[in-house]
Amino acid sequence: MSLVADLAPPAVAPEPQPSSPSARSRWQRLYWLLPALVTAAVVAVQIGRPQLWRDEFATVTAVGRSLGEMRRLAQNIDAVLTPYYLFMHFWSAVFGNSTVALRMPSLLAVAGTAALLAVLGERLFSVRAGVFAGLFWAILPAVSRYGQEARPYALAALAATAATLMLVEAVRKGRWWRWTGYALCVLALGALHLVAVVLVAGHGIAVLSVAIRRRNVKLLVPAGIAVAAAGAALLPLALRGNSQWSVQLGVTPRPPSWETLIRISGDVTGAASTGGILLGMLLIGAGASRRGRLMAAVLAAPLVAFTTVTFFTPLWHPRYLFFLVPLACLLAGAGLALVSARSALVVVLLAGVVALSDHQAVRASHEGRGAPLIDYRAAVAVLEQHAQPGDAIVYKRNGWHFTDIATEYYLGTDAPRDALLKVSRTAAGSFWTTERTNIKLSLAADPRVWTMVPDDAPNKKSELPAKTLGAIQADFTKIGEWRVGSITLRLYDRK
Repeated sequence: MSLVADLAPPAVAPEPQPSSPSARSRWQRLYWLLPALVTAAVVAVQIGRPQLWRDEFATVTAVGRSLGEMRRLAQNIDAVLTPYYLFMHFWSAVFGNSTVALRMPSLLAVAGTAALLAVLGERLFSVRAGVFAGLFWAILPAVSRYGQEARPYALAALAATAATLMLVEAVRKGRWWRWTGYALCVLALGALHLVAVVLVAGHGIAVLSVAIRRRNVKLLVPAGIAVAAAGAALLPLALRGNSQWSVQLGVTPRPPSWETLIRISGDVTGAASTGGILLGMLLIGAGASRRGRLMAAVLAAPLVAFTTVTFFTPLWHPRYLFFLVPLACLLAGAGLALVSARSALVVVLLAGVVALSDHQAVRASHEGRGAPLIDYRAAVAVLEQHAQPGDAIVYKRNGWHFTDIATEYYLGTDAPRDALLKVSRTAAGSFWTTERTNIKLSLAADPRVWTMVPDDAPNKKSELPAKTLGAIQADFTKIGEWRVGSITLRLYDRK
């Protein structure tokens, strides 16, 4: 059995071509453009409406640092995200750090993923399969969610799709530079989202299957070299990340339960209804051909590998599996290609309609599903309306809500003085500042002081440490209190 037969559609007799391509044939070669444009259009809708959430504020503070300061940060936390932060550092230097500017790389990435999905579908199944794979990708709420976020998950999905396409091309044509391209895609995948390199487990199954059918183990050599080269380049990043996971994640490993695995299609795609439709079409596409079954194995292997890893490291979260969604859409596209184009379009549109409420939720808040909004904008609006020059502020910042970063992002130099700041987060190489312990002395010259306290848990009102609150109440009288979007602000005037 030939190599092409396993990873490419069966050969067909070439049709006669005109001496000069017609306008229609030129447009036919741009079949990948339709899903790319549809994805970009869907994700661009209200891209600036959901306010930046805590993870995006981590991106804000990381990319605003100098290269030396970013290196210091990587020594303490988020080393595995350093490549993404470096990219965004240079991006924001050119395009700024507005909400839309910070999210634009993710939008471009999901549009690019749709285009590559169409090409990959054409290589493995048919043009129709590729186009509908890209269109199904476009209507998923999770695509809008991560396509509107200043984090690396959308870019990792692009790298995963590119790596799979480059593997197919390398196996089909066997040129060394295609294997080099594959290695670079795997390297980019790991640099953007380290745990996503489990995708090579699926790729390994595909190459091994082809090698067995051809009875030629030499095929494993270039694939092994490519993966080894990428792995060697990623090893320093992996070692640094492994030393930081307890600080960064701060919880014990909790592998998924059977109930979690049953809900996985809805959790990863952003909607139970759309996830169910995707799963149904995926199973049809997987069962329709040998290539479909092979691609199903390519999809399942990294899922099994990732789940196994979660027994040792607390990594389980649906967003960490987003890089596999394009391959699920690829198989769904193969399933949709079995019916007429009109029927397939109806299925895609129906899936999009039933997911509208989930799309609306994505555009309202990037907090967890069902979690209350941490309304940084509303809190800052209170400060804008009521703060006066010379005011100080005390934050509760021992968690991951980053109210201090949000206030500085929105107000800049107009933000009240950070009264307890001892060592800035930048100088400390951290996301948190080092605070002064003498509260009374820190506030000695301030006529008014604000406090900003986010909830520690959903609908669980929090408070400043008793020592800090007691020191403020000893010298100040509360003259105002505001409760906005899970954040409590208080204003105190000196007695």
